Amino acid sequence: MTNYFKAIITSILIFSLFMLAGCKGCGSPPPTPHKRAMESFQEQTARIRQIENLTRKIKKKPDKKQTLKVAVPYLPSHLNPYLKISKWGYRISMHNIYESLVDRDAKTGKLIPGLAKSWSMEENGKIYRFWIRDDVRWQDGRPLSTEDIVFTLSLLTIPRIKKGPFMEDINYTLMRVDKISNNGVRIVLRNPNAYFLEHLVELPVLPSHVFYRGISKRSHGSLNPIGTGPYRMLEWMEDDKIILERNEFYWGQTPQIQRLVFKEIKSPAKTLVEIRRKKLDLLPKLSPVHYPSQITSNIKKDYKLYKFVPPDFSYLLWNTRNRMISDFRIRRAFSMLINRELIIKKVYRNLAVSCNGAYWRPGGLGDKSIKNWPYDPAKAKKLLDQVGWKDRDGDGIRDKNNKKLKLVILLPLGNPRARQLLKIIKTQFFKAGIEVLIVPTAWKLLSRHLKQRKFAAAFLTWKGRPYEDFSPIFHSAGKNNYGVVYNIFIDRLITRMRQQKSFENLLEYSKKLEKMLHSYLPITFLFRPVEISLVHRRFSNVIPTSFGFKYKEFKTKTNKNK
Repeated sequence: MTNYFKAIITSILIFSLFMLAGCKGCGSPPPTPHKRAMESFQEQTARIRQIENLTRKIKKKPDKKQTLKVAVPYLPSHLNPYLKISKWGYRISMHNIYESLVDRDAKTGKLIPGLAKSWSMEENGKIYRFWIRDDVRWQDGRPLSTEDIVFTLSLLTIPRIKKGPFMEDINYTLMRVDKISNNGVRIVLRNPNAYFLEHLVELPVLPSHVFYRGISKRSHGSLNPIGTGPYRMLEWMEDDKIILERNEFYWGQTPQIQRLVFKEIKSPAKTLVEIRRKKLDLLPKLSPVHYPSQITSNIKKDYKLYKFVPPDFSYLLWNTRNRMISDFRIRRAFSMLINRELIIKKVYRNLAVSCNGAYWRPGGLGDKSIKNWPYDPAKAKKLLDQVGWKDRDGDGIRDKNNKKLKLVILLPLGNPRARQLLKIIKTQFFKAGIEVLIVPTAWKLLSRHLKQRKFAAAFLTWKGRPYEDFSPIFHSAGKNNYGVVYNIFIDRLITRMRQQKSFENLLEYSKKLEKMLHSYLPITFLFRPVEISLVHRRFSNVIPTSFGFKYKEFKTKTNKNK
């Protein structure tokens, strides 16, 4: 019996060993946090290798029909839109490589979800809650986290970082950012701000694991960007081109265009030659010198022309503290001596429109009924007479209290079109008895004159957005209020506009503001440029926006549609 029981026990032990061998993890302790992290890291590494293998395939066999070649006048020094960046650095990186919490629909201009799938507002617009998508990965394989959102917004509080122009608008109103869950963040504002969501469209979300050591123009992440967007960096050939490739693991709809090639061509004449040779697919901005005389029927056959008026405008800034022009009637007379139609024809070659107010009309704000003070030299002279500026000594220049009506206009160096424009204005002013001196000035010195209010007039350009907060230049406490606009009614109106909890409430306020500016005339609005782009006809769904084209929306036409 003893041997019998021994055989049974031995069989049970052998069977148990087989069962334990087939049961993975049975009897073993749970994995440690380090082991779980290593397993996650190995999964991410495998994903990166998949992307690299896909990259090699694309690099070896690029589809020419799915490649979009864009001509740019220069290449940027870096590709981090969070920092101070050039126009083309922003257009190449933002909305292609980097994305924001909130996006804007290219066709309607309305706000749509971006990296945040939804959001809510509390306490009349002082608190926002954003819920982050859980299917987004950085282009190196790591998942997007709420820590990246908190990190991005926290960088705004570091003053030594030279941030882009749109970043300061968010920092001005930001009070606190909190992580409330694995996919939720709460943003607390100092005061309700109707422009907050609009400003978030220009805020690129940065990867905290790339910039945790610091952020600058020479950072590795600024020169080799890693974003969440539909395109990723493939190659950067200095002084030649930047190539972006399609992000095959993009969380949204995968773009149809496989590659974006931004080719540097400094000469507008050479750019047009490349267009004639069909070596380019897209020319973002046609030089006024070449339009319309150089746009032949052959070019029109292969390329479609797109006209777009961006939210930028040029203007003459008046120093309202200057005794000579402190009276609004003088500024009105100056405005009525500007022949805008003549300037548009001679200087801009009809590639500009008159700017009638601060707000960009397609954005839906502002008073569409307001027009600039008309060109009327006779009425302008009467206004100058009323103020007491008359030609008493018969030398052709008006005088008052033994002082000549002499206007000095500053303008930034390197702007030949502005100089040509001001020469026409100088001639028109001289006929009315006003002596004008045009002084091209280096921007550093010009900026100093503006900040110290040591100027009478200056020609400037405002690089705007579809929905603009003009408190920096029109509010008495605005940082760019160089013209010393001090009007209690304008201050109250701008403050109320900022504190609205809904953007829809801004329309009536914007109309009132433009009427006040039209009467008070702290600046004279001049022109908005008209940009003409050439896009090859094999591409469809081409929609110009305020920040260029959304290349991820482009489609390629089939042979049947040609």
